[in-house]
Amino acid sequence: MRYVRFQVGTHVAYGVLGGDVVREITAPPYGAYKVTDRTHKLSEVKLLAPIVPGKIVAIGLNYKSHLGNREAPKVPEGFYKTPTSVIGTEEPVRIPQAALQEKVHMQPEGEMVFIMGKRAKNVKKAEALSYVLGYTCGNDVSARDWQRNDLQWWRAKSSDTFSPMGPVIVTDLDPSKMQLICRINGKVVQEQSTGDLVHDVPAIIEFISSAITLEPGDAIYTGTPGAPGDIHPGDVVEVEISGIGVLRNPIEAE
Repeated sequence: MRYVRFQVGTHVAYGVLGGDVVREITAPPYGAYKVTDRTHKLSEVKLLAPIVPGKIVAIGLNYKSHLGNREAPKVPEGFYKTPTSVIGTEEPVRIPQAALQEKVHMQPEGEMVFIMGKRAKNVKKAEALSYVLGYTCGNDVSARDWQRNDLQWWRAKSSDTFSPMGPVIVTDLDPSKMQLICRINGKVVQEQSTGDLVHDVPAIIEFISSAITLEPGDAIYTGTPGAPGDIHPGDVVEVEISGIGVLRNPIEAE
């Protein structure tokens, strides 16, 4: 299944995407929804972030190619991103005025994101994937100087618009066999298989759920490979994952 969240005029709803037709559903895809007889052409709707997450956990240093000379974390190292930082495909990432004035280095982080489909607490690896609704593309936009110098990562990782997500949630994919590509202005700056994650999706769910309850609709950013380049107003970032599609966001000054 390919789930979307979309807007037509002032009407916002979830739907199932088939070809170029969106069939509206009565509830979020992690709930007990019904498929309605209301349909829309994909070209006539605005795609929004495919979920409204209650919380977002992002995993740091989770690809060997992103570690540099640092030791790989022994467990999945998570941090929070705020739901208010979420935007959808084609929506602009806006670099805060303070970051522009301070000439902060801004970078994208192309990531595979998974969405929880069921409440998860103390889940073991062997059962973990049954708790996942599906997968989408994500961009963990990062203000590097703030990330390096602030005591916490609250503004470096969660300023408004710093969590693009989309364009769809796709079920029944193997999270260890996806190809992730990130482009800046069409140039590939990141390319790697999700099979190279230091801690895979089951390990992430087991570790996180040992401490906090994951709820349906929660989003988990799984980490980024390599060393992406800087971004500036006027640039366009694309995150593409095989089997899902392309998340595209222009970069603007706030």
